[in-house]
Amino acid sequence: MEYIFEFILELVLEGSIEVSKSKKIPKYIRYPLIVIISLFFLAVIGLIFLAGILSLKENIYLGIFVILIGLFMFIMSIMKFRKTYLTKISKK
Repeated sequence: MEYIFEFILELVLEGSIEVSKSKKIPKYIRYPLIVIISLFFLAVIGLIFLAGILSLKENIYLGIFVILIGLFMFIMSIMKFRKTYLTKISKK
């Protein structure tokens, strides 16, 4: 069951990421996919921040470490988003 769930989730996420990059797909399909993908990854990063804040009560070093991991993932996701969707790739 775990493998089936992982396969379906990977198929949907990877497929929608590739579809959102394609210029052949209409904009009214691509833009909602980009929003859905971005919201999914923001939710995951938000849960990491929440786990870091909640773990601050138990162990301050672990909480700071988890928050730093969340911050690192947030910064890297912004860089990846800009590279993938906002910069024009020159094809020579």
